[in-house]
Amino acid sequence: MAELYVRAGKVVTPSAVVQDGAVRVEDGRIAAVGAAAAVVPSHPALGITVLAGPVLMPGFIDLHVHGFGGRGLGESADAALEASRRVAATGVTTWYAGLGHGSSLEEVERSVAEAASVVGTRTGGARLAGIFMEGPYISVEKRGAWPAANLRRPSVEELRRLVEAAAGTIRRVNVAPELEGALAFVRAAREAGIVVSLGHSNATYEEALAGIEAGATVANHTFNAMSGLDHRRPGLVGAVLARDDLFAELILDGVHVHPAAARALFRARGQEGVVLVTDGSPLTGMPEGNYERGGRTLVVAGGACRLPDGTLAGSVSSFDRDLRNARAWLTDDLTALAAMSSGNAARAMGIDRETGAIAPGLRADLALLDDDFTVLATVVAGEVVFEAAQRRAEARHD
Repeated sequence: MAELYVRAGKVVTPSAVVQDGAVRVEDGRIAAVGAAAAVVPSHPALGITVLAGPVLMPGFIDLHVHGFGGRGLGESADAALEASRRVAATGVTTWYAGLGHGSSLEEVERSVAEAASVVGTRTGGARLAGIFMEGPYISVEKRGAWPAANLRRPSVEELRRLVEAAAGTIRRVNVAPELEGALAFVRAAREAGIVVSLGHSNATYEEALAGIEAGATVANHTFNAMSGLDHRRPGLVGAVLARDDLFAELILDGVHVHPAAARALFRARGQEGVVLVTDGSPLTGMPEGNYERGGRTLVVAGGACRLPDGTLAGSVSSFDRDLRNARAWLTDDLTALAAMSSGNAARAMGIDRETGAIAPGLRADLALLDDDFTVLATVVAGEVVFEAAQRRAEARHD
């Protein structure tokens, strides 16, 4: 792989922002980080690539997404590949396929098998790092857009079947801890090395704590489809706010969560506890209108995706847009934004020794942005998988 240099007015590392900094990439990994004058050769050799822009951040990690650009991550291997290529334009370098829909267990197994064939492969875009089973082991009362008839009681035996169907690529499962069999399900998942989240749940505070004690470490899209905070009945939201042993997912599209609620979560949990996610639907990036998917009508309008009755059905906001909202509503501290868009997700999934930060030795997963956080270029494992047309035009002009 050719040597690559990425230079930026601000290079965001976990501990500091390096002014007029640069990164040297060798063999797909970060070889050096520091002042540009010390890192970038004054006369780069032939064949060396140099990218430049205002802000360099670690590539975004989306823990919770179902598709992009009209393609669903569980539809087919080709759909997952195409979606992975398209999402790279939003700065996402690592993502997880949110699955679990299906009218039968066999249908769910087929979808995870399709996505599993792409996990860990070179996609020419974002790296599909694993499968996230958001359902079907969730609450009828807090099911959101999930059809009630498709929901199932947590089963350790079914978990084993799904793990086998996915060829061991399931990295996370979600469960409502109040359901019968849920705690045994959580423990079995953890024993298998699978991260567990709590969500789509009507749990009491005490039931949420039982789920945490059993091994759950992530709150699935905090506030959305979970028992709310009441001063006498804290619910699952209360557990997320009061405890520091759950990473709190947060959708910042301005539709799912009011900015004031997002600020309350950020102030309660800080930059180390919040994980930005899109919960992006396959219709992210598509024009407004009505779409037929999975035998149901979905309406994309006003920056949201809904069922005809108004129920939210995932998001249609891109990760870079949500990051701009985070800067406007939560903090303009670049190290905090990098933690929420990449570092915390990497820690939550146990991949922080591979990616999630700009540091020597880590995989070169990078997002080069302009001052408005528009993505100029995306680098995955040292490969430039997206470069904005504006950047290419400027390069030709130079």
